[in-house]
Amino acid sequence: MRETPPEVTGTGSAAGPAQAPGRTDSAGGASNVGRADGADGAVLACYDVTKSYGGVLAVDSVSLEVPRQGLLGLCGFNGAGKSTLFNLLAGSVRADSGSVRIDGRDATGWPAMRRARSGVARTWQTVRLAHGRTVVDNVAAACLRDPGQWMLGALWRPQAAPARERAWAALERLGIADLGARQVDGLTLEAQRLTELARALVSEPKVLLADEPASGLSATQRTVLAEALTAISAERAVVVVEHDLDMLTSISGHMWAMVEGRLAYSGDVETFRSSPVHASLRGIEQG
Repeated sequence: MRETPPEVTGTGSAAGPAQAPGRTDSAGGASNVGRADGADGAVLACYDVTKSYGGVLAVDSVSLEVPRQGLLGLCGFNGAGKSTLFNLLAGSVRADSGSVRIDGRDATGWPAMRRARSGVARTWQTVRLAHGRTVVDNVAAACLRDPGQWMLGALWRPQAAPARERAWAALERLGIADLGARQVDGLTLEAQRLTELARALVSEPKVLLADEPASGLSATQRTVLAEALTAISAERAVVVVEHDLDMLTSISGHMWAMVEGRLAYSGDVETFRSSPVHASLRGIEQG
């Protein structure tokens, strides 16, 4: 039997009202919106999105708004619905109900490719790179309308040159241009994850959804990743799902927490650290 999680809590200083008033505009009647500071005119938002699998609610009426800049953390137990929420926002999974908005436009029915072209980029828990290709090839592929063109021999066609230039620039920005000519198969996990970040950023997205980017990394590697994510968030919104609470709270300006498919916390980091949700998560982490 599902346990009912607590209502969304937070502080007005960072999250607006702890329980945002119900919306009456075109977004629908969503209540308890996880609204981060500066989210007026949110770049990405969802209202009352719900998704179930086989009668089990993976995401249960979640509403949140992502501001145009800054780093926001999303945490929760395994199975809390975090990755499913990312899938609903990015369009790889269709919600059973609720709405998704990108720059104020109703994107609920848009497929993942259209959402990506509208500025929503993401990385995955498991690294997804094209094996047998170089780092720069993998990054450049994200610039093409059809990334699969690389597999069809488009790599050296004239139209590929601008994509490769942008790819090199993205690698330089993350400090891994020296890896550009290497095949991804021989890279460390850290380098592969940074390559994924470069691939997500090469199209200059408005918001980046990073799903457990620190998974499998050492403490030193996590420090490098944290610095990269922080730098990226100076130019756009970055939402990070991560189980490493120390890392996540050290780089985030706003925290969301999910419990059994519902948004259980939305607010500033300091209040989160003293919340029952944080204590519960730390208990599992240390147990």
